[in-house]
Amino acid sequence: MKKTILAGLWILIIGLGANTLFAQEATPQIQKGIEYHNRARSAGEKNPQGLIEDCLALLKPFTQSDAIASAVYGSALTVKASFLAGDNPMKSLGFLEKGNQFIDKAVAMDSKNVFCRLLRLENGIEVSRTSPLKRYGIIKSDVEFFIDEGKIEQLSDCDKAEAYLYCAFFYLDSGDLDTALELFEEAAQAAPESESGKRAKKMLDIYSE
Repeated sequence: MKKTILAGLWILIIGLGANTLFAQEATPQIQKGIEYHNRARSAGEKNPQGLIEDCLALLKPFTQSDAIASAVYGSALTVKASFLAGDNPMKSLGFLEKGNQFIDKAVAMDSKNVFCRLLRLENGIEVSRTSPLKRYGIIKSDVEFFIDEGKIEQLSDCDKAEAYLYCAFFYLDSGDLDTALELFEEAAQAAPESESGKRAKKMLDIYSE
């Protein structure tokens, strides 16, 4: 496994606008864990490894009782996996698998939680594209949650764009280009100036050529 295999994991997760809302509802320890997680993924952060270790230490006591803590803990483990991908690919893969287990547990704990569902959807797409682990069979239920069950309407415009984008990637990777294009269009319309909206527009430009 080369260093680039897990590079996509840096794109993951809690860049979501919903993150602020959920952090406000969480306990101070969980809020701090989310903060450390996000800082560790920020460009220019001087000690991302240390922040991830602090995040894991803060969130671990809550992973059995709080779905968001479990989800973010799992995400932090996938970030830790990215640190190890170049020098120790087998150990990196172990952290990646463990991280996914915690994210799956979070969804099982609170299957209606849109934050956990969206986190797993994003994580699943990136992991499936950048590592030997294929998560498409698992995240199919998250796509159905947002699209078929209409839960995407619970999200802000920016988070709708995020959800539509990753649902589109799911269908694109599954070979259903027509549905993917429809969802890229929805993402671009939901929040045109957001990062997800811009990425969706680029995908539309690519496949309209």
